[in-house]
Amino acid sequence: MAALAAMLCIPSVLVLCGCGSNDIIKEDPKVAAARMASAQSLRSYFDKSNGSFDSLSGADKSAVIAICGSEANARTAFNHMVPNSPATSGGRAASGQLDHNSPESLRR
Repeated sequence: MAALAAMLCIPSVLVLCGCGSNDIIKEDPKVAAARMASAQSLRSYFDKSNGSFDSLSGADKSAVIAICGSEANARTAFNHMVPNSPATSGGRAASGQLDHNSPESLRR
């Protein structure tokens, strides 16, 4: 009897707890365009400084901080744009120390 009840409950639970809506949430095109313009501007400052936030002029630093919201966010954004850096790829940092945010360290 319990097996029959379980057999009847399992399909109904699977039907009732779907994976959510199939509707795609559309972003406002104006918001998307503004986000893209900010990203392109930030990338141009990154390229102009060869990836070094500290080598930006004062005016450029102010512009980047205005885009990112704070100096800490700006530095983080620059770190994430560096190819093959521990900030973007995980693994071991240049010093050989384990990056605590890498998938390797999270498995422990």
